[in-house]
Amino acid sequence: MGKRISSMISILLVAVLLLAACSSKSSSSEKTTIKYWSMWNKGEPQQVVIQKIIDEYEDENPNVKVDVQWMGREVMSKVRNGALSGDAPDLTEQSGAEVEGALINNKLVEPLNDLLSMKIPNEETEFQEVFIDNILPFYQKEGNTYFIPYEIISSGFHYDENLFKKFGVEPPATWEAFVEINKKFKSEGLAPLAQDGNIDFYNAYYYYWLVERLMGPGALVKAAGDKTGETWSQPEYLEAAKKVQELADNEFFADGYKGSQYPAAQTAWASGKSAMVLVGSWLSSETAEYSSEDFKYKAFPFPEVEGGKGGKDQAELYLIGWVAPKGADKKAVQDFLAFAMQKKYQEGIVKDTKNISSRNDLEAPEALADFRDIVVNASSYHKEYDGLQAEYPDWWKTVFLPLDDKLIFGEIKAEEFVQELQKQTKDYWSKK
Repeated sequence: MGKRISSMISILLVAVLLLAACSSKSSSSEKTTIKYWSMWNKGEPQQVVIQKIIDEYEDENPNVKVDVQWMGREVMSKVRNGALSGDAPDLTEQSGAEVEGALINNKLVEPLNDLLSMKIPNEETEFQEVFIDNILPFYQKEGNTYFIPYEIISSGFHYDENLFKKFGVEPPATWEAFVEINKKFKSEGLAPLAQDGNIDFYNAYYYYWLVERLMGPGALVKAAGDKTGETWSQPEYLEAAKKVQELADNEFFADGYKGSQYPAAQTAWASGKSAMVLVGSWLSSETAEYSSEDFKYKAFPFPEVEGGKGGKDQAELYLIGWVAPKGADKKAVQDFLAFAMQKKYQEGIVKDTKNISSRNDLEAPEALADFRDIVVNASSYHKEYDGLQAEYPDWWKTVFLPLDDKLIFGEIKAEEFVQELQKQTKDYWSKK
């Protein structure tokens, strides 16, 4: 009997060891999946760059699968719904302002603090050390890092350096000087300002920038969020509107700008039919095929306004980057992001997408050198459109943009514009 029991025990021990070995083998071969919902569409330059990163990451990490879906610009609304229902991806991307409005402010994100001290593979540099100064902390909240930027956009006035030399003008530093060069171009038969009037958020650049220069960051968001509408009665909001009206009254915009259908005006500008255009730094890549060989892309920041709180050394920081929604596999995501921020991959943002990288050791494409200098040398930053489109997206679309179009088209005067903003803002919030 004793021998039989001993034999049975031995058999059981062998079985247990075999099961343990099988279990260990099974777990070691299990794959981790990173679910990634991207803002890019298939075929876009950024999509191609990111797909290469994914392919090479999977090659080096055979137990990790990056399940990417190319969802386009509306991805953030899908991510937010997923985060609320517990079905969000591990990784997504969008502009920082959109991420902040949809996820960070609603505590629907995972902090990525451990990533900061991780080493970039093949570089032996800490992750946080490879970024342009003050870029990585821009969307930090309560000491936590949620947003990892990889592409920098800004806005300002684009111009052809050779055309400015031909007319004997210099980039203006003040609003008064800006008005004067507009007058000079017009007097010599060249339309000063290009404007595709059918793009309402392009039209909004003028009023938004004037408020930034007069009142500083946060002024537009404050007024939009005031349920009484009374904030709009402050005189600087009217002063900004009067300056937009000044441009329309003096007919500085190219003929037919109200009906101009994108990209007609910017294409005409690249062909030398107008002097300047105020828009995002993406313009050079959109117009390169229409500009002549001797066209030299340059840019200058929105001019200072006398007595204003915002100087021309204050820059717009429009960041595109990654975020891990609530419930994400942080360990896997952070490992992937450390891999993705290698210099050899981020060079693709510069060379292939023709944009500015957030890495401090990568120069901008030649056409964007001025924009990179504006960002790097800025004393402070603000969000694109002061964050309005992300903080109050419905108000932005239904109240602000329609009124702003009327102002820039010369259909209403500055006083009526501000009065309507005050009235319609109050009405808007009364229905919420």
